Amino acid sequence: MRKKLHKNIYTKKTNKISYNFSDNKQNIITRDKNDKTNNNPDRTNKINIFPIISTVIISGSIIAGYLFLNNNSSNDVILLSVESNDIISEETDLTTSTTTSITSTTTTLSTTTTITSTTTSTTVPLVVENISDAQSQLSILGLYFGDINNILDNETKAAIKEFQRLSGLVIDGILGPITKAALEKGEDSYIAIGGADVDTPKITYSIDIENAQKVLKELNLYNGEIDGINGNGTKSAIKEFQKLAGLTVDGVIGPITKSALDKGEDAYVPIDTNEISINTNESTSSTNNGSLTVDLINYDPNKPCTVGYVNDSQIWVPDPCFYPVFVFRYGQTAQVNSQAELDAYLSQNWSLTKEKTYNSLGKVPTQNYTSGVNSPVNGLVMPSGANNSIVIGIKNDNNVNARPQSGPQNADAVFEVLVEGGMTRFINIFYQSDTSYHGPIRSARPTDPTVLRPLGGVLVASGATGGLIPEIVDMGVPVITDTRPDYFRISSRRAPHNLYADTVKLKSTAISRGYKKTNTPQPLFPWGNPSFDNWQSNSYLTLSFSGLTETTWTWNGSSYVRTYYDAYKNKNKNNIHSWSDINGNTGQISFKTIIALFCEPYVHPLQLPSVKTVGEGRAIILHGGKMLDAKWKRGSNLDPFHIVDSNNNILYVPKGKVWISLVPNTKNPSFG
Repeated sequence: MRKKLHKNIYTKKTNKISYNFSDNKQNIITRDKNDKTNNNPDRTNKINIFPIISTVIISGSIIAGYLFLNNNSSNDVILLSVESNDIISEETDLTTSTTTSITSTTTTLSTTTTITSTTTSTTVPLVVENISDAQSQLSILGLYFGDINNILDNETKAAIKEFQRLSGLVIDGILGPITKAALEKGEDSYIAIGGADVDTPKITYSIDIENAQKVLKELNLYNGEIDGINGNGTKSAIKEFQKLAGLTVDGVIGPITKSALDKGEDAYVPIDTNEISINTNESTSSTNNGSLTVDLINYDPNKPCTVGYVNDSQIWVPDPCFYPVFVFRYGQTAQVNSQAELDAYLSQNWSLTKEKTYNSLGKVPTQNYTSGVNSPVNGLVMPSGANNSIVIGIKNDNNVNARPQSGPQNADAVFEVLVEGGMTRFINIFYQSDTSYHGPIRSARPTDPTVLRPLGGVLVASGATGGLIPEIVDMGVPVITDTRPDYFRISSRRAPHNLYADTVKLKSTAISRGYKKTNTPQPLFPWGNPSFDNWQSNSYLTLSFSGLTETTWTWNGSSYVRTYYDAYKNKNKNNIHSWSDINGNTGQISFKTIIALFCEPYVHPLQLPSVKTVGEGRAIILHGGKMLDAKWKRGSNLDPFHIVDSNNNILYVPKGKVWISLVPNTKNPSFG
C-alpha cells in the first residue's frame, strides 16, 4: 500500500488587490483586474490625511498577513512537504506596491514598500528514534495496524520484518540503526524490481498463528519463537500436529485444525494397544502393497454398514463393511477405512498405487576427466580463474513474450522442462561461466530441484506456487527468490517478462548465505571420449513436449541450431529461436551436444505438470552429426544421470556445452 508522504498546499483563490495613488492625484483602486477609478476633482488640491492613514493600515495588514502565512508554512506538521512546483499564491511573485504622494507648497512625502516572495521548498525531516516513531511510520506505510504504544510486541516485529523485506535488509525484526535510517526514508527505501513475479512470502502477523505456536510449543512440536508469523518451522509443526490428529496434512490453520488445536493432545487419533492385543484374531492382518499391513480392527462385514464421515472431533469414522486400503503420495502412506475417506484422499492426488522405489546408483564413471579441472556440468576443461564457486540454476521464461532470451548462450548447460499450458521453461546452469544480463527469470516448478540436487546447486527463480519452495528446500536445494540488487527490471519489456539478474552477484549471495555444499560437485553425466562407431548419422531431431510446443535441433556442420513450433505464436514449425545480449546483439541458439531424456509425466499435488527424473527411460544423444539411442537410469535425486545400453553397460557422453530436454515419454520423437 502506497501512502503519500506529502501534500500540495494551495491558498484559497483570492482576487489581486492593489492600491495606487498616481502622480496626478487620482486615487485608483484596481480589483479583479477591472479598472475602477474614483476621481474627485474637488479634492485634488487638498491634503486628505484619511486616505493616507487607511492606505498605510491596509498595506501593513497585507504585509503582516503574508509574513504570518509564510511563517506558518515553514513550520507545518511532520511529514508535510511543499515541493518546488507547489503553488502558494496565484502568481509566483506576490508584489504589493504602496505609493503615497503628498503634495504641498513645501513638503513631498513619498513611501514605497515592496514585498517579493518566491516559492519555497520546506521539508520537515522524519526522525525515527524509538518504537513509537517506528510504529507511526509503519502505520503510514500500511504495514502496521496496532496501537502506537512504544511496545515491541509481535505485531510490531512482524511489521518491521515486512519493511525490512521490502527494503532488502536483513530480516530480523530488530529496530537497529540501519532499519531506523531506512524507515526515515519511507518508501524511498524500497528496492523496487517492478510488477513482481518475485512472489516471496509476505511477512504478516496473525494472532491465530501466535496462539497456535503456543499450543504447539506445549505439545513439544514447535521450538521456535512465538512471533505470530507462519514461517517454515511453524508450518512443519502444524503439519506434524495434523498428522497426529488424523487431519489433512497441509500446514494450514483452517477451522478444523484450529478446533483440533483447542483440544490439544485430546485431538490425537487414539491408539488402543490393549484392544489391538486382545483382538489379535479379529484383527487378522492382510496386505495390499508388498510388506505393508492394513489394520483390520474396524473391519467387520457382519456389522451394519455406515457411510464414512468426519465426526465432531474431525476424525474419520470407519465403515465396518469397507476393507481398508493404503493410499500413497510422495513417500507418504495412509490407511483409509471407508469409501468416503478414500474419495477424499484421491481427490487430493493420493494414489492407490505405491510409487516404484529405486536404489541409489552412486556416481557415474568418467573418461579423461579430472575433478576440479573438468566441469561437472559439461565435462569441458574450465578456464583458469573461472568463478566456479558454486552451481546455480536460473529459471528462464520461454513464453512468446519472453523471446529472445538472455542466458542460454552463456550457460554451461540448459535443461528444458514442461510447465502448464503445454509450454516449456529453461533451467540455465552456471558453474564456470557467468553473465551480467540473464533473463527473463520466472518461477520455480517441481522438476527444477531434481536436476540441481546432484550438483549441490542452488535454484534461482522469481518465486513459486505457494507451498512449493519449502518442498524444494526440503529436497536439499536452496532457493534464491528475493535478492536485491542481484535482480533488476529492464525497461524495454513489460512485467513479468522483464526480470533479469547478474550471475556473479547471485553466486556471491549463495555463498554468503551458506548454500555451498561441496567444493567439487560430481559429474552430472558420464563425461568421456566415446567411440562413435555405434552412433548413426543424423541431421535433425524433433521433440514434442505437448500439442502446443515442439523443438527441432538441426546439425549445421559445426553445432545444432534450434527452431521451434509454438501454437501461441503462429503455425510455423521452423521459427528460429534466438538469444539476445545486453547490447542488443542476437543470434540463433546453438549447442554442441543435445540430450533428450524421456521421462514419465505426472501432475504435482499443486496441480503443476511435471516429469519424473528418478527411474529410467529412453535417452537420445546428438553430437557431431551423430545420434545415439540409449537409456538413462537414476536411483534418487542425489544421483547423476547414468547413460547405459540395453545391457546396462555405461555409455560415455561427449564433453561439450549441452542442452538437456526432459521430454514426456508419451511423446515420440522424429529424427533423420
